[in-house]
Amino acid sequence: MAKISLAGFKDPVRRPRFIIWTGVVLLGLAAFIVFAYGASSTYWFCNEGCHSVQDDAMNTYRAGTHSTVSCLSCHEPVNADPLTFTYYKVKAGVIGAYQLYTKTNETPLNPESKLALNELHMGSKQCTQCHNMENRVVTPSKGIIIDHAVHEENEIHCTVCHNRVAHPEKNYEMVNKNPKTGEISEKHADFMSMTACFRCHTLTNEAPKDGKKAPGKCSACHPADFKLKPANHNGADFYPKGHAKLATARIDRATGKPTFEKLTGEAETEASEESTEVGADLEGADDQPAAYSGSTKTKHIFPISEVQSINYCGTCHVVDKFCMDCHGMEMPHPEEFKTKSHPELAKTKAAKCDLCHNTKKTNYQFCNECHHGTASNWKYDPKVKWGTQHAKAVSTNGVKGCLGKCHEQKFCVDCHVKLKPLPASHKDAKWLRDKLTVTKYPGTPAAPSGKHTLAATKAIDSCDVCHGPGGTNAKFCKSCHGMEMPHPDTFKKNHVSGRKTPATCANCHTFKELCSDCHHTGAKNGVAWQKQHPVPVASGGTAQCFEKCHEDKTFCVNCHVKLKAVPASHKVGDWTRNLALGKAAKHSAAYSAQKDSCDYCHGVGGVEAKFCKACHKIAMPHAGDYKDTHKADFAAKKVTKPVCTNCHNQFMCDSCHHTGASATQAWRTFHPAIVKKNGAEPCFKCHKPTFCSYCHVRLIR
Repeated sequence: MAKISLAGFKDPVRRPRFIIWTGVVLLGLAAFIVFAYGASSTYWFCNEGCHSVQDDAMNTYRAGTHSTVSCLSCHEPVNADPLTFTYYKVKAGVIGAYQLYTKTNETPLNPESKLALNELHMGSKQCTQCHNMENRVVTPSKGIIIDHAVHEENEIHCTVCHNRVAHPEKNYEMVNKNPKTGEISEKHADFMSMTACFRCHTLTNEAPKDGKKAPGKCSACHPADFKLKPANHNGADFYPKGHAKLATARIDRATGKPTFEKLTGEAETEASEESTEVGADLEGADDQPAAYSGSTKTKHIFPISEVQSINYCGTCHVVDKFCMDCHGMEMPHPEEFKTKSHPELAKTKAAKCDLCHNTKKTNYQFCNECHHGTASNWKYDPKVKWGTQHAKAVSTNGVKGCLGKCHEQKFCVDCHVKLKPLPASHKDAKWLRDKLTVTKYPGTPAAPSGKHTLAATKAIDSCDVCHGPGGTNAKFCKSCHGMEMPHPDTFKKNHVSGRKTPATCANCHTFKELCSDCHHTGAKNGVAWQKQHPVPVASGGTAQCFEKCHEDKTFCVNCHVKLKAVPASHKVGDWTRNLALGKAAKHSAAYSAQKDSCDYCHGVGGVEAKFCKACHKIAMPHAGDYKDTHKADFAAKKVTKPVCTNCHNQFMCDSCHHTGASATQAWRTFHPAIVKKNGAEPCFKCHKPTFCSYCHVRLIR
């Protein structure tokens, strides 16, 4: 490593050369420093170096009227000595380089305009080094009166108001739109708005929370011919809805005016519930740097509140007095007002409520939307009068929401008695009674289907409003039902008394069908048992009928006789007799299957019964040897041919007595061929020889 030696300055021979080279180095270093100072003070260095990532600051600078003024003219102390100048330059360079390297730089730059409030770094001297306020012609906006001298006397330096003079944001969207992403960085607060003026100015004798007290009368800043009423007050809907929306709107930090856009930038159609109350700090105020906080008395920082914390309405009105004189109560309503005090206040100051909520013209729609709002499966319709739709709400959700909160039961009764309304549900044909579902005795009870029963099961307290308390045991219910409702568990065992009072049961139930549905297995709901009982009786017998309900067979006989009911089976062609050879009549088969079934109509005794004997005229069924004994019965005239033909036809006799007889043709048709083949001798086993002549002579004639 090379060492610096001063020995050359001692050597007379080398001394001139050392002095010359030392001078060259010093001159070169001085030239570099001069060049570095100049280069680092240019707009190019600021734009391409330190603030290359902060487009919003550079773009707005180029778009402003100060674009030809060097950055250092404003951002370095005025007439600073070389050491001070060097200190600030080194400090800015080191900090800027560190922030660029660590990516901790502010974007946007100076977001809360705290630099504008710093009198040390951005005092009036930065402006007056170019602008001579003694001879400068001030050209304020039309309708504005401004006295700069008074502000300066009160130690209000220029940038407390003119914070964006060198970085104007009028065309902010155009100059700061990212060509790649299309995003636009957030604007800075504008201290030139009227809302910003009221950081110091006030309509009352009290000074603002932070800042200096300044007059707030209109004449202090506006000429007599200036139109004081803002354009947003001229809308047709400004009163009453519009002014409330304006008063509760969020104050835009960039313009100092109310905005109906959410913090995300999405448009709002109504003032957000999260909107700041009048005069309160807004969302985001806690994010302010400590140096900018109005409550912090940091040296050189002008103590003043944020623009967005200023009450927009308070720039023209003494809010507390102005609002109270009109509303007659605290505005906006405190939380306690909603839950406790407003019912009584609504009674004494109904006219005040009507000012904003227009209750009379809208039939108390505002009150109804809150008190009778959506619940359960019912939704309030603001277009329909509450008196018209409340019945549906009560039937859906019950009266619990009404009683105890706002109304007593007497309120409902008094209204119903006065108007005598009959709910639409009560007019339904099935309101009192309807068919019941089929059940199997003694299983589960029949499910109720009368609509009044279903409504009472769902919300019996709704019935109490008109019919009195007590539920199903109320006097009204008992006067109709005549018994305890719903039926107790023991009712199944004790209800046989219902036969004696069928009208009481029929008051709710279709009497015959209800009994049939429960007591008769296989019954169909809504179909009379008389029409369907033959099938189960034929398949299961009649014993099941007498085991549970009916006392004896006379019940069935009396019903059949009274109705002259003939079973469908009796109407078929072969019920009484079947003329086909070898086929029994169906009444015979039915008797063999269920002998006791015939007794109900035809009397007891089976085939020995009077009814059977009167038809058969002979003991039935035939004895096993009847084939052999019936000849003697015929000879003794115990049996005659008409008795036999009551059940059998001639084919029956022929098929047994005549070999080769046909079951479908008369014997006389084909017996000549049999006689010719076998002779007449086999015939004389039954007939006398003269029997043939009787037939042949008769036919010849």
